[in-house]
Amino acid sequence: MNHFLTIGEQEPEIIEAILDISVYLEETNEPVLKGKNIGFVFEKPSLRTKIGTEVAINQLGGDVVKIEADLLMANGKAVPFTSRESLYDAMMNVSQWCDAVFARVYAHNTLEKMKQYGTIPVVNALCNLHHPMQALADLLTIRQNFGTDKPCNIAFVGDANNVAFSLTEIALMTGNNVTYAGPADYSWNEDKLSYFSLLSVQYGGSFSNTTNPQEAVQHADVVYTDTFVSMGEEHLFEEKIRHFQPYQVNLELFAQAKKSAGFMHCLPAHRGYEVTDDVMDHPNSWVFQQAKNRKVVSKGVFALLLDENIRKNYLKDTSGTPGLPLKS
Repeated sequence: MNHFLTIGEQEPEIIEAILDISVYLEETNEPVLKGKNIGFVFEKPSLRTKIGTEVAINQLGGDVVKIEADLLMANGKAVPFTSRESLYDAMMNVSQWCDAVFARVYAHNTLEKMKQYGTIPVVNALCNLHHPMQALADLLTIRQNFGTDKPCNIAFVGDANNVAFSLTEIALMTGNNVTYAGPADYSWNEDKLSYFSLLSVQYGGSFSNTTNPQEAVQHADVVYTDTFVSMGEEHLFEEKIRHFQPYQVNLELFAQAKKSAGFMHCLPAHRGYEVTDDVMDHPNSWVFQQAKNRKVVSKGVFALLLDENIRKNYLKDTSGTPGLPLKS
């Protein structure tokens, strides 16, 4: 884990280490990031990701350096030559001052270029394909409410987007069961369905795909949804709402899950569209716990990347030698 761009690039042991470190640091706020400077680059709006992570870094003794996205990209895209200088030159400069970069971008390829051009860790704060920080917070939330002694049944109802993808990855990699329900025209392609099947076989969970939301939530321990219209898709609003209206998580649908089931949403929520007020504000709604955990898991990610003692204490190879090399 020299970088943290996707869930799938990590081993399950790394995910477990991040969660363990996060819980420990949330309790102790040990200043493991003292003297560390993390550059924040945000092409897209952010509330939970930006503020939660900034608070986490501050609590661990680190500092946040806010870098205007236009200094690294032109017109919101990482191009070979920006209006100021090449992305390579910009990242090499940032690498002289900062210890890591936390970037929210439109295109995953931007993160790959930042990783390639710089000499410091790059952490994905969200892109078009992945939202790994959200997935970590989601898994922590599920475990806090559901425990770890048996597999959790997770129903994701809605758009097959970046949040759904990272959630499915982390759930399957930790042996849980995922059922996705959404309209066929907006579902997963064959490559991703095959990928989910492989994860299920490899780690012992299960994945199923349906167009029937009622079928998906039966026996669910968690019912999860996200906005039907992601950032950058505003021009598709009417079309997508028409397709997704039957997938709204309302009280009638939520009642078909287990009585103990929790409701989850990465936020921001569009009340009255993908979810109704009575579900958002339900006693079993875990959405604000998820939001808090965005701060918590940020501690584990940056501590594991930037603190040598944390790595030695939490990562060991099968021979017991400290300091297992991290997967890139």
